[in-house]
Amino acid sequence: KGNLDAAIMHYNVAIQLQDSLNYTEPPDWSQSIRLYLGAVLLEAGRAAEAEAVYMKDLEWNQQNGWTTFGLYQALEAQGKTQEAIIVERQFQSFFRNADVEITRSRL
Repeated sequence: KGNLDAAIMHYNVAIQLQDSLNYTEPPDWSQSIRLYLGAVLLEAGRAAEAEAVYMKDLEWNQQNGWTTFGLYQALEAQGKTQEAIIVERQFQSFFRNADVEITRSRL
């Protein structure tokens, strides 16, 4: 419990496994493992790495509200205010009809 370095290592392994899966519809995984890695990186104070993880996830999952929210948090944590504002607006448009308020990119 609380071992963020170990969690980061295990999530990186899980991402490699997830990336090696064959494409299926619907996908084998309902959520990208990158969402969890990004959230743990933010908890560890590694916002620049989290930003890179979320950007990579958006290559696979374009317009994903969860990923966009994590990217917003990563940008905010780095003081990239103007970029964060743009991404936060994107997130708001994706979640405009949601009945849940999220506080991080993972469930």
